[in-house]
Amino acid sequence: MATKGSTSDASDELFDYLCSPCNKQDKNSEAVKYCVNCQEYLCVTCVKSHNSFSVLAGHTLVERSKFGNASRTDSKELPSVPTERCKVHSLKLVDMFCADHDTVGCNVCFTINHKPCQDIHYIPEYVETTKQAESIRKMNDEMGKAIFEMDNLMKKKQKDIEDNKKTKVVLLKEIKAFRKEVNEVLDRLEQASVAEVEGKCGKQDQEFREELKNIQDTLDKLTTCKAEMESSQRNPSQQFVNMKKSEKKISDMKKAGSRTTDKLKDSLLFERNSEILHFLRNLESLAKKSLLMKHGLYEVQSKQSYNVKLNDDVSTCDIWSSCILDSGDILLADFDNKKIKLADCETYRVRDSMKMSTSPRSICRISSVEAAVSFYNKTVQFVSTKNELAPTRSLKFNYDCRGMVVIDGQLVICYSTTVYIYTINGELLRTIQKDRSGNNMFQNIREICLSDNGKTIYMADDTKGLVTIDIDGNVIWKYSGQELKSAWGVCTDGNGNVFVSGITSRNVVQLGYDGAFLGEVVSKAHGLNCPQAVSFDRKQRKLFVADSNELHVFRVQ
Repeated sequence: MATKGSTSDASDELFDYLCSPCNKQDKNSEAVKYCVNCQEYLCVTCVKSHNSFSVLAGHTLVERSKFGNASRTDSKELPSVPTERCKVHSLKLVDMFCADHDTVGCNVCFTINHKPCQDIHYIPEYVETTKQAESIRKMNDEMGKAIFEMDNLMKKKQKDIEDNKKTKVVLLKEIKAFRKEVNEVLDRLEQASVAEVEGKCGKQDQEFREELKNIQDTLDKLTTCKAEMESSQRNPSQQFVNMKKSEKKISDMKKAGSRTTDKLKDSLLFERNSEILHFLRNLESLAKKSLLMKHGLYEVQSKQSYNVKLNDDVSTCDIWSSCILDSGDILLADFDNKKIKLADCETYRVRDSMKMSTSPRSICRISSVEAAVSFYNKTVQFVSTKNELAPTRSLKFNYDCRGMVVIDGQLVICYSTTVYIYTINGELLRTIQKDRSGNNMFQNIREICLSDNGKTIYMADDTKGLVTIDIDGNVIWKYSGQELKSAWGVCTDGNGNVFVSGITSRNVVQLGYDGAFLGEVVSKAHGLNCPQAVSFDRKQRKLFVADSNELHVFRVQ
């Protein structure tokens, strides 16, 4: 429809749709078609010119009848036709939607791949009859959440890189400090150790940066998708295409995330070898153990079980606690039989035991020749482990002692909802019970152990799961997932991983250094009935699980 009026051209007609190329030349021509690819209106003459170019032959021209009518409020609104080309068939537009597969594509794709499908639609017609506002709103929300998640992951990976740099500095400093305590023959070994640290940290730094780049690329793509969603608000068809593309990208991101969810970063340690002066000419580096640590979930390679019940035991064994000595032997606290038992590191048979007047509850290594045992009668007994088990000094308290650990020369003892910090001679320094909000941090502490970096303590609470605190009583992280029920025993592998046994869940789960659940290492399918004490042999990679009369030995990898 046209109306009369003045123009800058010889014609005085005003048209609802002006030819875009002519308009640029101050000519007044009525558009008869619209090029989806050029996104321009064309008059009869310009249509002929447009079609004369071979490179434009694949463009889609929309008839004037599809423009709309002159009565609409925004007569310059573009036709609701997709503008994106098919990635497979580049001359075709993505203008078809298969509801059966919830995907979009060009008509060639659909002819080839969607012949059996029944619910197929032409997108411009589909968006006119189907409301998309709610779906688009949800997609925008999902995109926002995805961008937020990737942004957090990127920040975490950046922190990993910074932590790795700090770890490198600490390790190199420790190597240098130890180097000063020996003589000139350590020159060659020092260079080897420094090179090892540089190599491992460099490798980790490269891995972290590659992961960071991948995260940034994904974040950029998600941001672009969100921008496309917002920019196509006036074109429902293209907005629908963008929405489906966004769904695909989010789906791909989640699948990739489930396979590589926050992969456990390598933990680097340098442990001094106290015997180095005796054989340092034969060493290859200053490190006592390899710097490269375990990634991810351990898998059981084999299982053996050993009976730890002695002939004079009056009850079924009830091993509440265990620890591994420097020799590799395993110390066991048998509650019901009121005994401390020492299992040989090669045969796993009990080769020594010590009968007590009351039931032992928890046991921990104090030094290479001494362990401490908490008892039901509010006593902590120190035991010599040098040649054979023998009691030495003891400490008396006014509560029933449970889990124990030594951190920074201080003795940490737990009872139910409270953590007590003592000097090694039994002088009370402080207690930990409530968080900053005044709520109880614990409900029923069973066992505790020291983290591999020596800075935090893992508290196995049979009600609250695993609670990790520092020496000042600050909660670092918690884990109380349904995979772990009635937490009891806890130990580490020396590489940042944490093992926790669950009596009710009848399993041993593995957590990362940051509390991330990595999975079940051992389950009831492995024959667990009532797993309590757990210990880990770091040299042989063996996980020990005490279960009634049985000491299960799992070789893991």
